[in-house]
Amino acid sequence: MTERLQEGSAQCPCCDYYSLQERGGFEICPVCYWEDDGQDLDALDDVSGPNHITLRAARQNFERLGAADAAAVSLVASPEARYGLRREQRATYC
Repeated sequence: MTERLQEGSAQCPCCDYYSLQERGGFEICPVCYWEDDGQDLDALDDVSGPNHITLRAARQNFERLGAADAAAVSLVASPEARYGLRREQRATYC
């Protein structure tokens, strides 16, 4: 059986799951593998230093691949592990 993720108190800016303990603490989201540097939807097209891509691109990747980028696909939590984890999906960006 897959161990489920514990819900955090902060929403990941990339995948929109409540998977982080705090925002902007450089924590890596186990759902999408975005490193939270504090960037949010107001800076979608700025390249994130630790992630080396824009948040817009990472959000698109998550919708398409299930991870912030292709290199992280094997590192993210399975759908079973994130089952029941709260997600409040914000607008999807093209």
